[in-house]
Amino acid sequence: MKTKTYNAPSGIGKTGQTLKTFGERQNAVNAAIAERLEAQDRQIQVLSAQLGAALERIGSLEQEVAALREEQAQNIQRFGRCAAELDDVEKDVGRLKLTAKLNSNAIDKLVKGK
Repeated sequence: MKTKTYNAPSGIGKTGQTLKTFGERQNAVNAAIAERLEAQDRQIQVLSAQLGAALERIGSLEQEVAALREEQAQNIQRFGRCAAELDDVEKDVGRLKLTAKLNSNAIDKLVKGK
């Protein structure tokens, strides 16, 4: 980037020296601004690369989350089926206990009746 915008011309009396001083200061300011702009450009490039990497990571995390949600939905269905089967088993066990109790009572009555 061109930072020297001033070239010392000759002037009349002190005008030339005043212009030279002003021009040299302006050139120094221009050089400092150019340096800051280049530093900011480098920083923008670094941040842009970091942002790209972060966006890629977010994309992969979103895919992982979607897969986990799907797996969770399947597990909820499985647990629902297991709970329903467990309820059925508990009913059957209760029925068997009642049947055994009734049979025991009937056998006791038969035994005592003889």
